[in-house]
Order: sequence, then C-alpha cells, then structure tokens
Amino acid sequence: MGEEKILLKDKDFAGAEDIANAKDMPGSKETSAGAKGIAAGAKGIAGMDGSKTNVVISGTGVLAKTVRVSKKGDELYSCSRCGTCLSICPVYKNTLDEGVSPRGKLSLIEAAANKTLPLTDKLSQKIYTCTMCNYCTKECPSGVKISELFRAVRQDLVDSSKYPEILDMLKDKIKTAYNITFDTNQGRLDWLKQIPGITLSDYVKDTAEVVYFVGCVSSFSPRSFSIPRAITEIFKRADVDFTLLGEDEWCCGFPLLSSGMTDAVTSLALHNIGMVIKKGAKLLITSCPSCFHTWAHEYTELTGVKPDFEIMHVSQYLLRLIQEGKIKLNDISVNKAGIKVTYHDPCDLGRNSGIFEEPRQVIKSIPGIDFIELDTNRLQANCCGGGGNIESLNPALSSKIADAKTDEIFATKAEIVVSACQQCERTMNTALKRKKGEIDYKVKVLDIAELVLQSMNAEG
Repeated sequence: MGEEKILLKDKDFAGAEDIANAKDMPGSKETSAGAKGIAAGAKGIAGMDGSKTNVVISGTGVLAKTVRVSKKGDELYSCSRCGTCLSICPVYKNTLDEGVSPRGKLSLIEAAANKTLPLTDKLSQKIYTCTMCNYCTKECPSGVKISELFRAVRQDLVDSSKYPEILDMLKDKIKTAYNITFDTNQGRLDWLKQIPGITLSDYVKDTAEVVYFVGCVSSFSPRSFSIPRAITEIFKRADVDFTLLGEDEWCCGFPLLSSGMTDAVTSLALHNIGMVIKKGAKLLITSCPSCFHTWAHEYTELTGVKPDFEIMHVSQYLLRLIQEGKIKLNDISVNKAGIKVTYHDPCDLGRNSGIFEEPRQVIKSIPGIDFIELDTNRLQANCCGGGGNIESLNPALSSKIADAKTDEIFATKAEIVVSACQQCERTMNTALKRKKGEIDYKVKVLDIAELVLQSMNAEG
C-alpha cells in the first residue's frame, strides 16, 4: 500500500486554523506559523470548494510523521533473548505460544527487517496478538523499547496491506463518523440527553475554564454511561466551570495509533486541539486513560503544536478538588468496620503515563475504606485484557487474560475493585460475571468517579 488515501473536507483542518489563529499560544512564532502552514497547505490540497478530494498522506507528507521498524537501528538488535518477558507477558502466559511472546515477536521483526522473512498474514497475526500493555518494555533488562518496535512494525504491516481486515472497519468508522461505533457523531451526548430534566446548554457552552473530553466508549456504550454521568454530577456539585464538546468531539485517534495507522490520526488531533482552543479552556479533563495518553504524550509529536492548556486525567482532577475542599466525602462503610477496596492500574494511565499515586490518594481519602493492593500493581500491574484492540481481534484470548485478572482480585477478598478506565471496568465486570460462582460474596467494579460520587451521596 505504502500510501494512505484519506477523504478530507475543509472542516478537517479547522483545528489547524484555530491553533494558528489562537492568541497567547506558547512557544515561538514559528509554532503558530507552522500551524498556519499545515492548515493552508492541507486546504490547498483538499480544495477550497468544499468538495471531497483524495489527499495522499505519506511518510514524507506535511501531515504525517512515521517511524518504520527498519529505521530503528541498534534498538532492533539489542534483545539478548533472555526470556524475562515470558513470565510477565499476559499473552504468552495465557497461550504458551513463543511466537506471540515479546521475545518471539522481536525475532520475527528482526527477520523481516533483514528481508529473510516476508511480511505475511501469519506474521501479522503474531504481531497483532498483543494487548500493548508495555509491561515487557518496562521490565526488559536490556532496555529494549519493545513497544516502539511493535508500533513501528504495525505501521509497516499497514503499509504492506498485511494487517487484520477488521481494522479497516475501525478506520472507516472513525473516518466517516469520527468515533469507533456505527453511530453518527451526533449521538455523543445521548448518555446525557437520557437524564430527565437536563438542559443541554448547561453542559455545552461557548466558553468554559474546563473541557471534559468524554471519549468514544463512555459516549456510545450504555454500559459506560454511568462514568460521564458521575463526572458531570461531581463537577456540577463542585461548581466547576466546565463544558462538553458534544459532536465537535472526535475520536482521539488512539485505536488507530495502536493499530499502526498513525498517518490517519493527525487531522483528528488538529481538530480536537482546535475545538478546545475555541472554548478558551485552561484545562482539559479526560476519563479515558487512552485518550489521556494520546492528548498528553502523542498529539504534540503528531502535530508539532504544544497547546497552552493543561491536560489531566479525571483521577488527578478529583484529587485536586478534594484537596481544595470542593468535594465533601462521606463514610461509605454502612456501619461496617471498613469496606475492602482494591485498585487496578490501567495500563495507559499507570505504566504508559506514570499516574499511580493520584487514584490511590483519592480512594484513601474516602472514609470507611480498607484499602488493599492487588498482588501486582503500579509498574507490575497485570493487564485486564482489554487493550491493543485484542478484544476485537481475539476475544477468546482477551477473556482468558481478564479471567486471570479476576483471580487476582478474588485473592484480595475485596468487595469493590476500582479502576480509572471505562474499558477496564467493562472487561473486569464481564469476567467477574463469568466467574461469580467461584466466590460466596459479591464484588462490585466501579470507576473512580463513581466511587467518589457514592461517597458524596452517602449519609454524612
């Protein structure tokens, strides 16, 4: 394939224009000029008449920055084949297939880079059998940046048309509807509209101090609606001046990044940054760790633009509100000595973004909680099985990984397991329902915002 053709319209570059025209942008004048160049150049390609035009975005194009595995140099050959990664990789532990272990994948990638092994469908299947949890990278004694190699080879597989066909469906959804579902983007606020007595203008404002970026799963999956509902109720009660983007919120692009379709993400990033700038916000809040990671660690590299607003995960912001005395937390133990609560570190929030302590501080701030750590936590936390698009590509494997996580939860005897990720919550909830017959008590899975709201609603 080599090049990716994307249908773009005038509005796809509104974000770049907003960035270029925004006042008080940090950095040099060159940053603003660069953004204007992106907008002008892209518009010139797309055509000013508003018609759809085939725009070629390649590794050398203005709107793309691509790293290929063949350019990784010594990094590619640093693996000592020690096997440390075998005992920690959730995929290997649940398959015992060396070909899908990090060590096995690196051997395949090296052979492909040396042209001794072609990029085939079978090789592709091995490479994509991964949760992208990044545990292997953090534990590698040789310091190999395994996750970067995996992302680079996925880009090569995309360019060679050797990637799972189901990912085309994902890409088409995001290109046409700007979200990962089959719904139109006009449905982004359905989770809010279903609440009786809601006035949308109280939630979608022209300007606000804070923008809450909800994310695709929480916006469109009914099983996750309780998360944004909890967050917006907390914000209202804490007198936070916030707004939602509604249908102007586009997918952050993380599913495409993890699939190797990096070139398709830049226009999404430019649009989203531009929409937040339009609101005049000083702070962006996300409840999805993958959205947070993309905003905080990917967008600047993709676009060359560093926004002048702060980016926080909701767990960090909840802690700030608690410390500022804007949230009153009440005892949730209901006349018990203390309710046992444990916390699961989402991979993209913890290991991949370095946020470990804030969620724990929020939990420990709630009266009536007996906090217990999982056996594996922080950098060593085991994946829930919901990352890397593995749930779509290999649902049986995803379920096995989730079941292993459930066994770890059972070992704590916790009555509540808290996460700070809508995907982790869905994955663990499903696994707990499968295995509920193994314990004689009920385990509830809550997002950290749901736990905070429960405490706020408890009798003080």
